[in-house]
Amino acid sequence: MDKISIGSRSCHAKLRRSGSNFTLSVDDETYEGVFSRKNGGIIQLNLGEKRTMGFSERNGNEIYVYANGINYVLRKESSNTKQAAVEEENDDIVLSPITGKLLDKKVEDGAKVRKDDVIIVLEAMKMEHRLKAPRDGILSKLTVAEVGSQIKEGEVMFELEGE
Repeated sequence: MDKISIGSRSCHAKLRRSGSNFTLSVDDETYEGVFSRKNGGIIQLNLGEKRTMGFSERNGNEIYVYANGINYVLRKESSNTKQAAVEEENDDIVLSPITGKLLDKKVEDGAKVRKDDVIIVLEAMKMEHRLKAPRDGILSKLTVAEVGSQIKEGEVMFELEGE
């Protein structure tokens, strides 16, 4: 099993894949499901009756994941050093996980936002993607792109600062 952390939570995880089926063990819990890759880097996970859409990208021993409106950075513990890996959510800068159309800006620069408030709505392939505030804070920088314009994957959508 690999030791990973997400934010301040640390856990042991093991992923086994066979075709499009997977088994994920996290600490003492086991989940079985099916995944599929869609156009534009979208990954669809089906766990029982629950379906989740997200994005992921691997870079060396890091995996960048966008799911449920939150960006995560995961790093595996090195088996050589046995030191705990430092894992963190990107709490200050939210990037576009897709190339698509800017449908709506729900707030303005300088607004106070709460965790999970929808800040930006994007559209790609007839699907809406709601970018949410990963924490409480003040919106310090909102994209200058106009509603209706094209957004590129990786473009900064908004930044937060402390309250």
